[in-house]
Amino acid sequence: MEIVPVLGVAVASTLLILLIRQEQPELALLLSLAVGALIFLFAVTRLGSVISVLQTLAQRTGVNPQYFALILKIIAIAYIAEFGCQLCRDAGQEALAGTVELAGRVIILLLSVPILVTVFDLALKLLP
Repeated sequence: MEIVPVLGVAVASTLLILLIRQEQPELALLLSLAVGALIFLFAVTRLGSVISVLQTLAQRTGVNPQYFALILKIIAIAYIAEFGCQLCRDAGQEALAGTVELAGRVIILLLSVPILVTVFDLALKLLP
């Protein structure tokens, strides 16, 4: 249950941020960003074992390593963009959060083009 320490840090930080925000909003924002980054790094370090398992499955199924790498990049961009959006929203920058979200979606779309082309090629081969 690795989520319990994460939840403990998040709840304690939230309470501290709520207390500090009234007197020093800049410090509260910095604390929020620091704790968010710390939790994000904690989560990212746990992804190594998942990636290893997925690589093994991809090798066993014969998936092209380039496509597997693209899928991992797409997933990473989605998580990073979401994290960036939440940071912007915490800072009260809704417009900037929306722009980060849009940029993440565009980058994901650009990266997915080779996969989409392959899928369409396979579909065309199956059609008479």
